[in-house]
Amino acid sequence: MFELNCSDVIPGCSRVIRAESQAEVIRRAVVQAKKLGVETITPMMMDAFRTNVHEMPLH
Repeated sequence: MFELNCSDVIPGCSRVIRAESQAEVIRRAVVQAKKLGVETITPMMMDAFRTNVHEMPLH
């Protein structure tokens, strides 16, 4: 399971995005950014998404 705290990348976003793969977390983060009015997903924002996605430890 992978997780991204949306506020680490997008100011004002309060979601924590979780998915089974890093790619799915990033896809969901892009969708969330667009819902919050981000018109262009820049390469720097994509890098921030990648950097801030963390793998959750298995319990």
